[in-house]
Amino acid sequence: MKTHAIRQSPTDFIKSLFSACFQHYPLFALLLFLILLSGCKSETLLQANFEGNTINQPPQQAQKVGSVQTDGPAGSVKVVGPPPTLTGKWVQVSRPKGQIAVSALQGKLKEFRGNGIYDFTAFLYIPDGSEVVTIQFEAFNQPANDPKGFLHLDFMQDNRVRIDDSENTTFGTFPRNQVFIVKVTLDINTSTPKADIVLSGAGASGEAHRDIISAFRPLAQQFGAVRLWMGFPWTGFFDATNIVVKRRTE
Repeated sequence: MKTHAIRQSPTDFIKSLFSACFQHYPLFALLLFLILLSGCKSETLLQANFEGNTINQPPQQAQKVGSVQTDGPAGSVKVVGPPPTLTGKWVQVSRPKGQIAVSALQGKLKEFRGNGIYDFTAFLYIPDGSEVVTIQFEAFNQPANDPKGFLHLDFMQDNRVRIDDSENTTFGTFPRNQVFIVKVTLDINTSTPKADIVLSGAGASGEAHRDIISAFRPLAQQFGAVRLWMGFPWTGFFDATNIVVKRRTE
């Protein structure tokens, strides 16, 4: 099992070329940046951007590609308008003080594909005062009300990211009150499934590699869902959109 953080990378260099664009046209710049990060031929298996969903209501199960389900009390996962200066519809996951249950959005791939290279991307917005936000990768048939995964990222209160609850995996930095991108490339295989993680966008940077813990490798080989959630005892809220999983075809 190996974990390491990289202080500088080609993605940071690309981001610096568009710093003014990020400042004045943030959504356009984020979309452009995702195009630069991709480039391989791929099949889209999940795309949740909540088009056609109703503001202040739970997201519709059927999304542009794939589906979503929610877990938590009524109103804890709902569609909202965009953060300041942005457009489109977003999903908001909240867990107020006093709530016992967790709050989660689970996105499920349209079909199980097995071994391969998968690219997950999402736009995140975490405001001041919100506590730990988690992105978790799960098996295809994982129930929405059972948060069991093979890899998870915690977006911590100190604006850094921790992998699988291990303090020695902490890396990178992300901003509050600004949209940033999370990209995770999963290499799902029969021997050593692994993940490469990139934070990007205005004020976000960092890369890390993680070999999936051996006990969780059978789950990783069943990959087919991703969960964005706030668990116990954390409180606050976060917004997300353009939640996408693609499987490379070359």
